[in-house]
Amino acid sequence: MTKTAIANGQDETVQKAAADANAVQDACNLVAVVGCFHRHLLALHRADVCGDDLINHPVAIAFVSKLSSLCRMNFDREMAAFTAIDKLQRGEDAEYEVIPL
Repeated sequence: MTKTAIANGQDETVQKAAADANAVQDACNLVAVVGCFHRHLLALHRADVCGDDLINHPVAIAFVSKLSSLCRMNFDREMAAFTAIDKLQRGEDAEYEVIPL
């Protein structure tokens, strides 16, 4: 059986988070998107949206979608990033692909 939750559209915190999650879909500043996402994650958590409900909240998914889009995510890029961070963690340089916006 699939578990579901209800996102409270009457809650002002949820409304603001949803508005920003929608607004950032046109953004290209990764730092600003992450900052906005972080601010809304904290606000939702303070509003008692936690754990799996927070991870699967429509606002969280919309922000993650934007981050994924900005980083041009696909399976190969994800695996290359994990290979690179292993090298970086060991103190080695890591070359990575830069795809312009």
